[in-house]
Amino acid sequence: MRKNICIPIFACAFLALSMLACNFPFVASPTPFVFPTPDLTMTALFNPTVTSPVIIFPTQTPPPAWSSPTATPPGFQPSPIPTNTPLPPTATSVPTTTPTPTISYAGPGMRPKFSMVGVFFDSPPRIDASLEEWQLDRYRMEAVVYGKENHKGSNDLSGRAMVGWDEANLYLGIRVLDQKYVQNAGGTNLYKGDSLDILLDTDVAGDFYLGALNKDDFQLGISPGSPSPNQEPEAYLWFPKEIERSPEGIKIAARAREDGYVVEAAIPWSLFDIKPFDGQHFGFVFSISDNDNPNQNIQESMVSYVPIRTLSDPTTWGDLTLTKSN
Repeated sequence: MRKNICIPIFACAFLALSMLACNFPFVASPTPFVFPTPDLTMTALFNPTVTSPVIIFPTQTPPPAWSSPTATPPGFQPSPIPTNTPLPPTATSVPTTTPTPTISYAGPGMRPKFSMVGVFFDSPPRIDASLEEWQLDRYRMEAVVYGKENHKGSNDLSGRAMVGWDEANLYLGIRVLDQKYVQNAGGTNLYKGDSLDILLDTDVAGDFYLGALNKDDFQLGISPGSPSPNQEPEAYLWFPKEIERSPEGIKIAARAREDGYVVEAAIPWSLFDIKPFDGQHFGFVFSISDNDNPNQNIQESMVSYVPIRTLSDPTTWGDLTLTKSN
């Protein structure tokens, strides 16, 4: 049986012509056959071709073309440059320093204990160490306030004191019992021999509770004389330290006795910058220092009218009241 070879030959020719037709512009391409789109409502869960979301990390993102320092992004509107507007103050900028409160030491104008009275002199007494004009109260000076181990009784050291005043001076008269007079020191060291010691607070009300010396507190020493009473007597002002000196204008007279010595003194109020008046009060202490060793300048003991006397603490001082009533 003869095989029919025409059909295969015709089919090959048709295929060749179809391939050539695809390469010529005047030959229209065949319209592709479009398959229907599947329903993704269910198949999306199982469709292996669905692309998962891509996570892009900042470090892997290529910079945009306009991120160059010299480039400007499309539609870019530069923000205004802020001015140097100061920031509002924070809590830490509020001053934290608390003002120191003012401390007041003010109080009564009179010390409550150990009061002496200064009586007004219509006529100033003669400064001659006689004390005949002194018809005043005498205050006993027997309390040992220093060197108790060296004090041998009232005959070794004690005294009787009187105080007067007028507009010009503060007057002191004292009779001292001292079995052995020794004074070989002078100036700032005169307390290291037989001598007198006066403490005066000129503003008690202003610093009543202040237990320290200040500019209105005075310490004055008086030497009856060296080497014996009435031979070169002198005075020395220790406090206030700003005006420490051997003051001028103080009149001193002294006289030796068998059992001690007598001293009379006139001290100008101007030394204390004071204008006195009737009824005025001062912090006040009157004391006596003693040395019984002629070979050494030393303060061996001290007796006072004020038994609690402490030099550096005016709150321990007594009171002096000026009066015109005898």
